[in-house]
Amino acid sequence: MDRATLLVIFEYLARSYKAWKEKGKLPDDTFVLSKPDAGERVALWRLEGEIERTLPEVFSPKYIELIEEEKQRLAKIFRAYKFVGRS
Repeated sequence: MDRATLLVIFEYLARSYKAWKEKGKLPDDTFVLSKPDAGERVALWRLEGEIERTLPEVFSPKYIELIEEEKQRLAKIFRAYKFVGRS
């Protein structure tokens, strides 16, 4: 997995953790992929921490732009997947 994609995952996980921390509980609306159980959620937060320690881009002044650029690139890939096999 490339570093830019890891940066997007980090941002998503960081937002999820921040929303949970602000509400002080585990509401369903802080994590939108599915309803992870407590063990899965902690595992994902640990992944977030590992990404943060690995990627200096997390502290880049261009952090937001890096994420937006990679999200756009990944969205193009997603759109290509949606149309594979359709006629």
